[in-house]
Amino acid sequence: MKMLKNKWFMFSLALFVIPFALNLVFYNQLPDVVPTHFDVNGQVDGTMPKFMGLFGMLFLCLAIHVFTCFVSVKDPKRNNIPNFMMNILFMICPVVCIVTNMTIIYFGLGYSFDVGFVMNILVGVLLIVLGNYLPKVKRNYAVGIKTSWALNSDENWVLSNRVGGYCMVIAGILYIVLGLLGYMTMGIVVILVATIIPCIYSYILFKRGI
Repeated sequence: MKMLKNKWFMFSLALFVIPFALNLVFYNQLPDVVPTHFDVNGQVDGTMPKFMGLFGMLFLCLAIHVFTCFVSVKDPKRNNIPNFMMNILFMICPVVCIVTNMTIIYFGLGYSFDVGFVMNILVGVLLIVLGNYLPKVKRNYAVGIKTSWALNSDENWVLSNRVGGYCMVIAGILYIVLGLLGYMTMGIVVILVATIIPCIYSYILFKRGI
């Protein structure tokens, strides 16, 4: 398969060895039930049996990762997606899996830290990075503002994704700031608004014949 020849994809698969190894090392030290979900304030609000919480989550992330990469690589307009953007996509699931796995183990061992603070920083930085590269992505079916109106023409796509890029960068900055101030819920609202604006804009452009 073409995907197996991609060194970034293979590297991303290798990263899943890290949480798998951590699970084996700490498995016997963890309680039978481990925390697996946290609310917007970073407080534990969900638990699972140890095996499912560690290995179930790991293999779920792996399955989602392989499926996402497969869809992206098989995109008929794959050549319109910059390699750097594809590499970022390849890294998202493994990094999220590692961070999530380490968090579960850390809390399971009886320690704690401000999950909300860390996640706000990570999500905010990711939005800023993606927002900077979004305007450079040409029309495709895997990455970008993929409304039917934006996909209708190259001009609509370029303009919609330019606005989308600005929105993502602004949302990323606000998400970090609001998180630091303790307004976690407002940060989620900001992301939703930043997602909706370029979609509406692509529709307006379409109605104008663009």
